Amino acid sequence: MSLLSEARGLLEKSREALANMPEMPEKIEKPKRQKKEKTMSTDVSSTQAGELYAAGKSVAEVAAAMNVTYSKARRLISESGVPVRDASARLKGRTRKINS
Repeated sequence: MSLLSEARGLLEKSREALANMPEMPEKIEKPKRQKKEKTMSTDVSSTQAGELYAAGKSVAEVAAAMNVTYSKARRLISESGVPVRDASARLKGRTRKINS
């Protein structure tokens, strides 16, 4: 068998294999992405956040109690008109002076 006849045989087998292949769809459909459920509460009020903060809770505790982010809790407290406490004020006078 010559090299040329072997190549012709392989070519014929390839053509037969291609003829017997199932047809591919023109466009493959991708599965649609499902929307994430919102986990944050939408029924929040600035007055409720202000009351919790004025009662002594921290911004983080207000956020956890209302199921909102820290920044949203800060915004709600500011909107309520309650002054936001200075976080560094609680440490003043409690730190040691460095002796030089």
